[in-house]
Order: sequence, then C-alpha cells, then structure tokens
Amino acid sequence: MNLFKQTFPLTLISALRFFGLFVVMPVISVYALSLGATPLMVGLAVGGYALTQIIFQSPFGILGDRFDKRIIIAIGLVIFILGSLLCAYTNNIYILIIGRMLQGAGAVASVISALIAQSVQEESRTKAMAIMGGGISVSFLLSMLLGPLIGGAYGVKVLFLISALCALFSIIILFFKVPKSPKITYSYPLNSPQKNYLKDKNLWLMNLSSFLQKALMNLGFVIIPIVLFQDFAYSGNELWKFYAPAGILGILAMAPSSILAEKYSYYKAVMIAGIIAFGICFVLFALADYQQSLWLFVLGILVFFVGFNIHEPIMQSLASKYPLASQRSSALGLFTTCGFIGSFVGAVLAGILYHKIGLFYLSLLTGIMALIWIILLIMILQSPIQTKTLFLPRNGNIQNLATLQGIKDYYLTQDTLSISYDSQQITPEKIKEALK
Repeated sequence: MNLFKQTFPLTLISALRFFGLFVVMPVISVYALSLGATPLMVGLAVGGYALTQIIFQSPFGILGDRFDKRIIIAIGLVIFILGSLLCAYTNNIYILIIGRMLQGAGAVASVISALIAQSVQEESRTKAMAIMGGGISVSFLLSMLLGPLIGGAYGVKVLFLISALCALFSIIILFFKVPKSPKITYSYPLNSPQKNYLKDKNLWLMNLSSFLQKALMNLGFVIIPIVLFQDFAYSGNELWKFYAPAGILGILAMAPSSILAEKYSYYKAVMIAGIIAFGICFVLFALADYQQSLWLFVLGILVFFVGFNIHEPIMQSLASKYPLASQRSSALGLFTTCGFIGSFVGAVLAGILYHKIGLFYLSLLTGIMALIWIILLIMILQSPIQTKTLFLPRNGNIQNLATLQGIKDYYLTQDTLSISYDSQQITPEKIKEALK
C-alpha cells in the first residue's frame, strides 16, 4: 500500500486534533487578560491542557499497548470534545482553565504515533512520522492564520466550538478509515535489562529534549502575542500577519531536516540545528526588547518557527527507534508526557517571569538553556542503528533469533513474523537458516 495513503487517515486525525489545540493559541493569552487573568492564570489558560496531558499521557500509552488503539483514541477524542464545549460556554477564567485541562485529559498523541509506527515497516517509519509531522505543521499554519481572523471576527468561543467539531470529525475518520490495530504477540522476555526502555540513556535524553522543545515553544506562544499587543499596539485580529509568513518559512525548513535525518542519518546534527534556531530567536527577542525594535522582534518570530519545524519531522521518529515494539507505545507515552510537562512549565513560567523580570532577561535565560541542551546532546546522544525489517511466515524455531548477533527486535503479528535487524551484521539468509 502507498505509504501516504496508509498513514493519511491517522495523520488527518492527528492534524485535526492539534488544530483544535493550536487554533486558540495565538489569541488565548490576550483573551485571558480580557477576563481579568493574572500572569499565572494567563500561563494556565495557555498551558493548562498540558497539565492533564502529563497525568494521562502515559496511562493512555499503556492502554494502547494492551487494547485496540482505535478505542483508546476515540475515548481521548470524546474527552477533548467535552473540554472544548466547556471552554466555549464560559466567561469565567477559572472555568476556562478547567476546560483547557479537560481538553488535555484526552491524551492520545502517543497512541496515534504508536499506531502509525506499528502500521509501517521500520525503514519507512521516519517517512511516516514526517508525513504526520507535516500534517501537524499544516494544521499549525492554518491555526495561525485562522485563529486570529476567526477569533477577531466572531470571538474566541467560536474557536473552541471549531475545536469540538474537529474532534468529532476525527472520530468518524477513525472508525471508517482506520483499520483495527493488529494483535501482536511477543515471544522474548521483556524484563531483561538490555531491553528495558526505562534504562536507555538515549531515550531519557530524548525525553529531556521533548520537555525543552515544548517549554520553549509554549513560552513563545505566551510572550509573542502579549509583546505585539502591549509593546507594539497590534490587536488580536492582526496577529496572522506575523504568524502566517513565519509558519510558511517553518514548513519550508521541514523537508531538508527530514531528508538529512532520514537519508543521511544526521539526527543529532538536525536536532542541534533546531536548538541553535531557538537560541538565535531568543537572542533576537532580547535585542528587540533592549532597542524596542519591531523588526528585530519579527525576525525572532521567523527564526522561532524555523526551530520548531526543524524538530517536528524527526523527534517522535527518533524517539520511536530506541525502544522495542512491545514497549513503543509506553515509551512514546513517556516521551510525550515529558513534552507536555515542558508545555505546562514553559507557559506558566513565561507568564510569571515575563511579568517579574521582563522579556530581556527571560530571553537571555532561555538562550543559556539552549546552550546547555546542545552540550548534552553532543556528549550523550547516540544515533540509532539503521535497521531493516524482514517479514516471514509464522513458523520455525523463533527462539533461535535471540542468539543471533544483529537482531534488534522480533515479534508476531497475526500470521507473520516481523524481524528488525542490522544489515551490517547479519543477512536475511542467515536469519532464515536459524529459523529452520
């Protein structure tokens, strides 16, 4: 089956779900201020959804490993709808924050990612993740365009109703276009130390990277509209003039980053490039605040979107390459949980620190954080082994695979034995011989 057609339904579900979250992001901080929010409440209104994502992401990931992933995703989407409706029908800042938290309780991003990873071959996973990342980035661009326009013309409440409709449409796609996830049987011990994803330092560094990326992203989404509104006198329905070109530039950065990571295995270099972009962005923000320069601040916004989109096609794919298939949903659940911890911390601290120390010192602090992040990646992160997947009939002495050098993973899917192996260490012929 064509890879795009194979991944498109889940990509569309993921994109619609993220569109429902993103469409309010350009205007919600200004909207929260209009409801009498304190700096802390502004941060909670922007990042409150991430708090419940922190709580529920890993449980949903674990359930995704044990039950039909479609059912788990549907439950999460229903919860998201309820939270969107609560936000749409309130003028109370506290109820708005509760609704945002309920939106986040439908924490199924890792289950969607795991289902995509499970549906394609190992060597096609980066492409599949890039397709999903591209869908999310397109939804991100559309939300940056439509959020300020619709919010300015019809009010923020309409944006939350649109969020609910996106989730409802996603449920329809889920049951009519996404096949039931196959039952996978694992035939190796899962408790051996070398196969425990919780002891993999590469995964923990990816978890930290997920935290920092989302923290910096949400920090930007809090301060960018506030600075444009308070310092440069731009209204909410004018914000699309800044977000649209920045979003387009960010999407253009996705293709080369994906090619360099997938085709040439420059995962670490691409990760570092994205962090450098984040660092430059906040240096520009600091200079813009010092000189009260609009053009420097706008240039910072452009670089900010480039940094975010450089990471988007590869981070989930890279994280999915380290754990075994049996633990992938759980590992991605922890990875995504760390990202939402970052979203919550970044949004809340942005509101507080912007009020307390100002944009200049806040930007310098984030630049130092980006530098430390780069050093950790250089010192610790190892690029994953490039593997291929061999599909064989479900027969033979499967336990012999555990004794072969170069076998990364193997599992049974219905009537098929799937074997992930390092082609530099072992050949398909040797694998077939061992199964006789």
